Amino acid sequence: MFRSLMLLWGVAVFSAGLANGANGAKGVVIYYPFGCHYYIVESSRGYTLLEWYGGYDPNEGDTLTGDFESYGLKDIFDETIGSETKAWVEDFLLSEQSVIEKYKKRCG
Repeated sequence: MFRSLMLLWGVAVFSAGLANGANGAKGVVIYYPFGCHYYIVESSRGYTLLEWYGGYDPNEGDTLTGDFESYGLKDIFDETIGSETKAWVEDFLLSEQSVIEKYKKRCG
């Protein structure tokens, strides 16, 4: 009986970990001016530079969740509007100064 309970507990903990990991990072769009497809997201771990690739075009102040703390093309959920967007993660876990420099290189 004890062994069965421990096995069930282990499966529950593992499943909860997978569920939490599926959502990825959470952050807020803090800079997305008109005329450039790049925007900056701030999360608890730093700043991310994203390039919009399709779907809903987020606005400053929107809350995003997804795997934007790793490189590549990602499907990201905009919690504010309840819609998906697609973005290329240019760089992530950046300091404020680093993300500003990288943004200026792409959008002047």
